[in-house]
Amino acid sequence: MKNLDLVSIINGGDGKPVFRKNNFADYSYRTGIPLIDYANGYEVLIRNENGEVVDKRLCLGIQAGTLNTITGPTQSYKSTIGIIMCSNIAQGNEGNILHLDAEGRLIVQRVQTLTKLPYDWFTGDPPRYAIQKGSIGFDGIEEQITKIWMNKLKYRDLLLTDTGVKDGANKPLMMMPPTVVFLDSLSSVLSKEYDIDNKKMMDGVGELHNNTYGMINAKTIRGMFQDIIPMMEEANIIMIQISHQNSNPATSPMGGPKKQFQYGSVDVKVAGGKSVEYNSSLLATFTGESSADSRYFMDTDGFEGNTVLFEPTKSSTNVSGNVKTGRGYRLVIDKTHGSVDNLRSLVLFLNERGRLKGNKAGYKVLDKNGETISERFTWRKIYEDFKNDPSTYKSFMLVAKEELETLIAPAPDVSGQNVVFDVDSVINSL
Repeated sequence: MKNLDLVSIINGGDGKPVFRKNNFADYSYRTGIPLIDYANGYEVLIRNENGEVVDKRLCLGIQAGTLNTITGPTQSYKSTIGIIMCSNIAQGNEGNILHLDAEGRLIVQRVQTLTKLPYDWFTGDPPRYAIQKGSIGFDGIEEQITKIWMNKLKYRDLLLTDTGVKDGANKPLMMMPPTVVFLDSLSSVLSKEYDIDNKKMMDGVGELHNNTYGMINAKTIRGMFQDIIPMMEEANIIMIQISHQNSNPATSPMGGPKKQFQYGSVDVKVAGGKSVEYNSSLLATFTGESSADSRYFMDTDGFEGNTVLFEPTKSSTNVSGNVKTGRGYRLVIDKTHGSVDNLRSLVLFLNERGRLKGNKAGYKVLDKNGETISERFTWRKIYEDFKNDPSTYKSFMLVAKEELETLIAPAPDVSGQNVVFDVDSVINSL
């Protein structure tokens, strides 16, 4: 026994070790919206059996098996962007989607138009894109997650597939296909669960005040998250939920409202409160912009649309922030085609970063030294121009990738470099 180390001693004896081998996997799924994917991107170091770094891998997009929240005011295209994200994750990775329409306003044809998925995704028996409408409560959500978890774990060996990348120990990374659960919206679930006219709530409770509502809501949301998140991690279930914003009233007559999130606006609050912030891997805020230069029209721009500001208010994989801290990115919404216009979004991004010269009537791409490296292309006819000039298109995309990669959280090799700071040691070394 004298040769055993501390961990071995703690871990031995009863056959139920506390210190098990860590088998967590760093893996993310691209949403098909580069500005979202790279803003949440991070590096993973790959090591050989001696612990030496032999390679790096990028994780871009939404983490496997996580809870993610989309928030923002009305008319900020939250549902549109959320549906697009879900469909891209599922289609690109042999996954499936469960769409929980708690608001009861879903038009199936619009979902088919937004996702552009094959028709049989919706009509199969069972469908790969399943839609459930009507009254949805916390119990129902947890029951659905539990069923998915049980069935995926039952056939885990059958579902595990090689992702084609290596894990941190340089071994093939095996994952089950993602199941994406889209909840639209958490706000609607809360309003149905805690309707003051609901007899279930009134029995034995008496008069409910706003602060009591908040306490009950937070407790129930927190309990649901605590139950479902471990199952989501184990069975690779990704949840993307919409949580609406509303006004944040002052809690004291002597002062203004208390800020809910570090990078959120002081005058707004998000349905679900701190439980949503703490448990979300990504809390993405979308704000529709209304200035004249953020509106687009068919006769001048070739499409109808506007811009939406995306801010990673909280990101577990990268730097959180908002537009004031340099973490705000404008997405162009093409209402004509029902999509996020990634090319024009990248034009705005590169223009803000000084990598384009000109204006909408004609842009040229610049290298890092400010030298022109492409022919001219226009805002209105960007797709036609790039189709006719692949060389300019390639230059544009290479520069876009170069700038997008600056958003990724790096992973320097700092293994074994920790030094415990001690005042006396510092003084004695000087």
